[in-house]
Amino acid sequence: MRCCAGGGLYFPPVFGSSVDGGGEMSGSGYSLDVIKNGKGRLEEYEELLIRRDQLIRECGSYMTAFTQEFGELITANFELKVECIKKKKTISYCRRRMNRGLAINSTRMQEEIEQEMTLYYTQLNEMLRDTERAKKAGTISEFRLICSKKIYRRLAKILHPDINGKTGENETLKELWERISAAYQRSDVDTLEDLEVLARRAMEDLGDDAVKIELDDIEERIERVERQINEILTTEPYIYGELLQDEKKKQAYKEQLQAEHDDYEQYLESLTRTLDQMLGEGGVKVVWKMN
Repeated sequence: MRCCAGGGLYFPPVFGSSVDGGGEMSGSGYSLDVIKNGKGRLEEYEELLIRRDQLIRECGSYMTAFTQEFGELITANFELKVECIKKKKTISYCRRRMNRGLAINSTRMQEEIEQEMTLYYTQLNEMLRDTERAKKAGTISEFRLICSKKIYRRLAKILHPDINGKTGENETLKELWERISAAYQRSDVDTLEDLEVLARRAMEDLGDDAVKIELDDIEERIERVERQINEILTTEPYIYGELLQDEKKKQAYKEQLQAEHDDYEQYLESLTRTLDQMLGEGGVKVVWKMN
């Protein structure tokens, strides 16, 4: 899974998803061509940055909604997959011992295989936790989404670290921006309103120098953000939005996950029969427990 808001776990790709996706200004500190083809390039850059950040926030919302809708099915499939992997490792272990004419020590075998399965158990537990968090997250009203976007837009134009270099240099501005970003991700309108007052007061205390901008590489910056936006629009979790808005596609995806679940169950039964037969011939009985 690609996650824009801080790491994350793997979720299988969704089938059939797609998204169509002059001169120096005296006294202002600018050193760039601010007009090109009748449009201010700095203004365009600001709008692209805000658009990118909005998309990142939407990615988080889509990931939560996707996990609420499909997380339990996906986690159940992964749990079966882990059991299949464990059985395959056991069969392989037993065959190696038998081919060498060695006895199978069930305690030692379990210890070795449990060690090899540690990463799988860790991932499974993370998926279980993520699914539980998503179930508790609830939904955010459209009104609060709109309000938070408006406040964030105003603040980003004066405090975004890619626009205002002082934000990365001044500890007060840096802390405010981190708090603003966190509140925006949560659509916490009340906190954003309070932070807007604090941010503007901090900017006033620092004087006019705090908002001077020098961007000699404006074209490269615009191209970079445009690439980032295009990547977000064409990958998970953003493309989950299309699936979540189409009831037929949601149902078809659930059926796909259920079919995958049935396949894993049949494969696990086959592996279990093979393992039981092999251990029976060796006079060994092993009882497995998932961690």
